[in-house]
Amino acid sequence: MNIRRTLFWSGFVVVLVLIVWGLIASMGRQASTPVFGTPAPVSSADHVRGPSGAPVTVIEYSDFQCPACEAYYLLMEQLLSGASTTMRLVYRHFPLPQHPNAALAAQASEAAGMQGKFWEMYGLLFQDHAEWTDVPDPHQAFDGYALRLGLNVGKFKSDMDSAAAKGIVDGQLAEGQSIGIDYTPTFFVNGKVINNPQSYEQFKAIIDAAAR
Repeated sequence: MNIRRTLFWSGFVVVLVLIVWGLIASMGRQASTPVFGTPAPVSSADHVRGPSGAPVTVIEYSDFQCPACEAYYLLMEQLLSGASTTMRLVYRHFPLPQHPNAALAAQASEAAGMQGKFWEMYGLLFQDHAEWTDVPDPHQAFDGYALRLGLNVGKFKSDMDSAAAKGIVDGQLAEGQSIGIDYTPTFFVNGKVINNPQSYEQFKAIIDAAAR
């Protein structure tokens, strides 16, 4: 009887240790920094906000239909406001295949950019996220944003579906894939990928450390 009890408790301890080890290993994987290649250098083809001489460059690979990207949009706006002389933001498209309207939204931003209003369209796409993400065809919503921004709507419509807009989006997606990106948003700070911070304070601390 004592032998059976000893074997039972020994087996229980072994199982418990394995469970705890598995949880620790899982947490370690989640906490580890992902390994990607180096993003393409920032060029005149990029969309950039912030001073050109800022000591910190944040490159974001993002998807306009991604809920997490929508949440980080608000955080980035706060960061740009609070670190206006410290950082610049470079936005690159990475529409995920599970988001059927993401590529067209990216093309809409590029069409607006062809009339000098990329960042204004960027803001509307995130601010009015619920208006277009679940509709079968978001063209009408995007045309409405173009009207609100005072764009030439006819040109916008043509540009949104053009090979030029598609080429920009596809090119940035391919560049992101070439360095191993597989989720959004993915952030690089001065060329190094970071774990996505969970708060403004965490992200601001990363920016401040990189600026030193």
